[in-house]
Amino acid sequence: MASRAKNFRRFKIRLHRERAEIQTLLATLQSPEPEPGGLPIEHPAEVAAALYDHEETLTLKGWLRQRLAEVDAALQRIRDGTYGRCEVCGMPIQRARLEALPTARTRVECQRVLEREPWSGSAQREVHR
Repeated sequence: MASRAKNFRRFKIRLHRERAEIQTLLATLQSPEPEPGGLPIEHPAEVAAALYDHEETLTLKGWLRQRLAEVDAALQRIRDGTYGRCEVCGMPIQRARLEALPTARTRVECQRVLEREPWSGSAQREVHR
């Protein structure tokens, strides 16, 4: 058990580090940008490029916010004592999976079932077959 707690401390450090990196990136992207429609651009190609850049920034911000939410949820699971347990079947998540994806909520096997039948209530039943 002590070994597992030590591993979780390591994951907690990794998650806090990733959280700080994401917040830094978000802060960088939060710098005020003029809206594409408000830019004094004359050529249609410049308008298109400005719109593309703006959309790309919005997409990146959305992805970073989603990732931050996943990191925060993993940190909450550590605080709650449920980190490293599959949310579908309750069994321990494989260490290799947590090493690769510290925010993992499910075991690989359960995730496969969820990806096959994402909206089905039978996902949990199928995992236990």
